[in-house]
Amino acid sequence: MGKLNKENIALNLLTSPTIKEAAEKSGVSISTVYRLRKQPSFQKILNRVKNDIFHEAMNKAQGYCLDSLETLKNIMIDEEATDSSRVSAARCILELGLTMYEDENIIQRLKELERRLGHV
Repeated sequence: MGKLNKENIALNLLTSPTIKEAAEKSGVSISTVYRLRKQPSFQKILNRVKNDIFHEAMNKAQGYCLDSLETLKNIMIDEEATDSSRVSAARCILELGLTMYEDENIIQRLKELERRLGHV
């Protein structure tokens, strides 16, 4: 048997609805997938692939942020939209603003602590 493409198996495990389907897509048996999942080295690969997928998704999501915010704003100010839609859009905008403010505050405080400790 040739060398297993563990990255491909990990990707298929993360993107397939079942282990059976992941095994089929990877060209390996289900028992091979179960055996791999028990190996610490494969768990590291699985976590790395999972992180890569997450970061790629977050990069794409960031690209849609301005459009999403504009859509929420348009719903919020649309007098023909239902009241519940307008309130929901306004709430989303407020929550996003508050979260961003809190995150920025935390980042600034961490930077100040790091500066005081001489790490940055």
